[in-house]
Amino acid sequence: MNFFDYIKNESFFKPFTLKYRRIYYDCIQILIDKTKELPVLYESDAKDSITIYLKNLELQNEGKLSEEKDEGFEASEGVEEDSNKAGENGGDLQAASIISLFRDCGWLLPREIGRNGEYVVNVSIDCRRVLDHLRKMTEKSGEGMMSNRIFAMFDTMRSAFDEESGRTERPYTNILVPLVDNETELKNELTDLKENIATIMKVVIAFQDINSFGQFIMKDEMLDRFFSEYFFVKNNGLIPTQISFIRNKLRILRQGEMFEKMVAECAEKLQLPDEDARQRVERYFAELQYFLSVEYEDNMELIDSRINNYYNLANTRIILMASNGIRLESTINDFLNAVSRLPEEEQDIAMEQAGGCARLISQKYVGYKSFEKTKRLKNEGENISLMIAELSEEEKRAKTEELFLNAPNRYSVERVGNFLETQFGSERRIQLKERQIRTREEVIMYAAAMLYAKNAEFPYELELSEEMVNTDIADINDMVIRKK
Repeated sequence: MNFFDYIKNESFFKPFTLKYRRIYYDCIQILIDKTKELPVLYESDAKDSITIYLKNLELQNEGKLSEEKDEGFEASEGVEEDSNKAGENGGDLQAASIISLFRDCGWLLPREIGRNGEYVVNVSIDCRRVLDHLRKMTEKSGEGMMSNRIFAMFDTMRSAFDEESGRTERPYTNILVPLVDNETELKNELTDLKENIATIMKVVIAFQDINSFGQFIMKDEMLDRFFSEYFFVKNNGLIPTQISFIRNKLRILRQGEMFEKMVAECAEKLQLPDEDARQRVERYFAELQYFLSVEYEDNMELIDSRINNYYNLANTRIILMASNGIRLESTINDFLNAVSRLPEEEQDIAMEQAGGCARLISQKYVGYKSFEKTKRLKNEGENISLMIAELSEEEKRAKTEELFLNAPNRYSVERVGNFLETQFGSERRIQLKERQIRTREEVIMYAAAMLYAKNAEFPYELELSEEMVNTDIADINDMVIRKK
């Protein structure tokens, strides 16, 4: 559904386009806060709150309202007619006219008489939700949001498998929807971080002196806030474990009885046919598994690369500003090439004159290691030679398995299996030539599947064909993949 079909009021955003839009925003926020404090907000109390705000605004910013009249844009006839109610054409702003404007645009519900015979002010649900979203967006601190999303997904999934958990009564609403919401917000956090890094790089390029650049590094809290949160997510040992836990439990939910319960609740809640509800739930599961298996790692690697580029750019910028824009390496190279072409006597004179232009001071510090006494271990006659021992076949096998477990493998059996599971969705078989391969990562995943096809633990079987599939990335044999 289109948003404007749902809101059913063409003037809903009109106060945001008028001259006094900042004042209207503050006034509606005051009314929303008052409705939270008072059980019933009468019109007299609402007018008093707005009047106090306007008087304080006039005292703090004397003449501000008259200045804003000259800065406003030319409104259309309909907007100008409605804005007359709020004193847009020269009159003073009044609480009654502002409340009337809010009722016309649908921010306030129509007049309703309360128990004491006085009109009641009720903020509409649509206005409350939109304004709450705008407040959260403007007051967003950005601290700890990425890790909090992962922790919330982990807590949701862990409680879903608790025997006494109430989430299993309505699994679609209490399990799947919160997971998708947190996954969407985590994507937004990663996107914000990438965009902020690009913004920082543009600011660094614009600096012309080292003083302003130093103040930017020391005072800009955005650097520490976003980078510290990223490094916490990247280096914290709990995060990979929790993501693996969520991914494994998703696979169990997708193949168990809870899946059918989610489909039934989705069909009932959204009033959808069973087939449409099943496709929606399948899409949510595929989106979650693909994000946790592939997209999350790709985003983290991209952010890591951009942060390294930022530090390299900052380092280069510091060197250029410290050298007053002169590339010392190039200048020294030109000087040495010119000296090498001079006669030997003139070379000595040139180097002596160049040495007189530079003043080098050698600074050395005495450390604790310089005067620390080395304590030698006394050999009390014991045999200190190394013992020769031969490993058994079981010990060799255990050491080998330990090395394989500790070595990172981006294309392990588990990762390839997770990738194929996201590609299958609700299908039982896929054919490679029917798929659109866009990235090098997908090509390597399919190639790794060929290698693992004969493994017993690999849950898929492959049927290779002599026909070649030509893509922009690589040429690969066509294949049919089925679940075992």
